[in-house]
Amino acid sequence: MDKSWYVLQAKPKNELKVYQQLLIKEIEVYLPLIDTIRYWSDRKKKIQVPMFPGYLFVYGDSEERYRAISNTYGALKYIMYQKRHAVISEEEINYIKLSLQEPERVKIEDTNLIEGDFVEITHGIFKGLKGYIIQLRGNYKLMVSIVELNTTFSVQLSNSEVKLVQKISNT
Repeated sequence: MDKSWYVLQAKPKNELKVYQQLLIKEIEVYLPLIDTIRYWSDRKKKIQVPMFPGYLFVYGDSEERYRAISNTYGALKYIMYQKRHAVISEEEINYIKLSLQEPERVKIEDTNLIEGDFVEITHGIFKGLKGYIIQLRGNYKLMVSIVELNTTFSVQLSNSEVKLVQKISNT
């Protein structure tokens, strides 16, 4: 059977528990984590939190998808998209992985692009990624929309790393 990446919703704050249970079941699962600083009244601590709170990505066929959710504490349901299970492409999973590898931001100078333009990244590890420019404040900030997950994330890139795909109308 064909395997695909599915979006599994977990109870709030249970993503890591679900992830660990799926590893024990020997089901391929991806839980992208990001570093953040949490502040308490007496201290601050660097911790990892899910990039997409409440969601994990399960790679499998229909039998593995069923095994992943059955008898897994904290697993709620699979996300549906247009009356079918939402499927995330391998390319989109790779983009998420790449975004976690290169978090630094690069300044941009001299450009004729404007907010709303649709661009494609032409160089670097983000090559091939497409998105909309959502902010121009000395930098480009590209919004990348993962349609079936209904979420976005942003990256800032240098002018030499993007090409215009579609110009918004100036009317």
